[in-house]
Amino acid sequence: MAGLSPFSLALALAVSAVVSLLVLWVLGRSWQPATSRDADNGMRSSSFLFHDDTLTSQDTGPATLPGPGWGEIDRWSDLRHWLGNRFGPLPGSLSELENGEIRDLQATMRGDHASLTLSRHDGAERVEVNEPATLPPPGAAFDKVQTVFDHAPCAARMLGGDGKTIWQNAAFADYPDAAAEQLVAAATGASGPTRVHLDAQDRVFEVEHVTAGDIRAVFATDITRVTNAETVRREFIQTLTKIFANLTTGLAVFDRNRQLALFNPALLDLTGLPAPFLSSQPPLMQFFDSLRDNRVLPEPKNYDTWRKQIEDMSSTAAGGLYLEDWHLPNSVTYRVTGRPHPDGAIAFLFEDITDNVSLARHFHSQIALREAVLDASDQAKVVFGPDNIVTLCNLACRKMLGVDPDASFADMTLQDFLSVSRQALPGAFWERVEQAVLDRATLSDSVTAPDGTPVSCQVGHLPGNSSIITLMAKGNVPGPVAKAGR
Repeated sequence: MAGLSPFSLALALAVSAVVSLLVLWVLGRSWQPATSRDADNGMRSSSFLFHDDTLTSQDTGPATLPGPGWGEIDRWSDLRHWLGNRFGPLPGSLSELENGEIRDLQATMRGDHASLTLSRHDGAERVEVNEPATLPPPGAAFDKVQTVFDHAPCAARMLGGDGKTIWQNAAFADYPDAAAEQLVAAATGASGPTRVHLDAQDRVFEVEHVTAGDIRAVFATDITRVTNAETVRREFIQTLTKIFANLTTGLAVFDRNRQLALFNPALLDLTGLPAPFLSSQPPLMQFFDSLRDNRVLPEPKNYDTWRKQIEDMSSTAAGGLYLEDWHLPNSVTYRVTGRPHPDGAIAFLFEDITDNVSLARHFHSQIALREAVLDASDQAKVVFGPDNIVTLCNLACRKMLGVDPDASFADMTLQDFLSVSRQALPGAFWERVEQAVLDRATLSDSVTAPDGTPVSCQVGHLPGNSSIITLMAKGNVPGPVAKAGR
């Protein structure tokens, strides 16, 4: 039974119990009288003669129901085993009977009117089974077992040595004869569980069989829903595979055993690893070792420390999210993302962000250049975004008003800027400046500094609904104020 599934094995054991119960009930009834010694009261007898527990003769007919052939009963222990508990506990040896003792036993199952007589006289032992010539209906115990198996989740049928059906549950009885025969034939011809597709019913079954002596039990489980789900799953995986094949991001999925289970063509292009190597499903550490050999990993200073980092990376990805940018020796930058998947699997995504990094560096360089140009101007300039938060303040403005937006973790608002500016350059004109910024209006005004230096002030508009304030001392005329966006 090594090839049986746990469910089928359990069901086979349960059916064996049914066989045992059936055998116990039909025992004795299966013997046809070899002589015309049938009593007029409708009872028939089968007798066995033993000497020191060894069978010397018997008066029975051939068996008509499954079970051991009478040639297999050589000793009392064989017959005792065959009788089972039908008549209650039986002596282990007939020598336990006293000389001249006659022991009568009645069948213990309700509805079974058979009796067993054990006797011993002068070293010879006689065993006689008396039972009705006509089989009564099965007992209550067998009815209960039959009812249980009629509600079993799979169909079961038992066949005798001649291939004829001797028992089956309701599920098997409901199958059309042609379908039932096809299932029995498929199970008999297979060495283990096998699938059978019944075209006439458009259903799929998993069938298998077990044998015990000349008894053969066939089990058939309807797995149509399972096969349909497998088909949907296979089609879904094929769809995902097509999607993954068109991704420019490299994908490597490792199963719960940390073996490479899935990869896409982009991974070949990004890592340079050969397809046969990836198809061999290498372990996670071997995969990253190969990346290091291909110089697709940041070069570690210490190899042992590097392996520990890879193990930590795997643990981090399995626990939540791993995200890191790898700056490679060939000036290429990969963004590597690790995410956990069901059943303990891990997926790593490899994305070439070299162009993004170059663009960001160029952007930051341009911003730094513009800030340097503004810092070189002798005009104090401060820019407010659409939310009235200071986004830029050049060096001249910081010196003139004593403000430094970068010195605080919090954003500097328009009110914060005006509060500091009023201390360095008192004047009622700041109220007009505030209103002009809030209204996105232009303003040209002037004020005298505490040291008597005249200071001109202009408020203007910039694209994006931003505002700019320009201050210039010593009577110099500032450049034109931008009015875009109005």
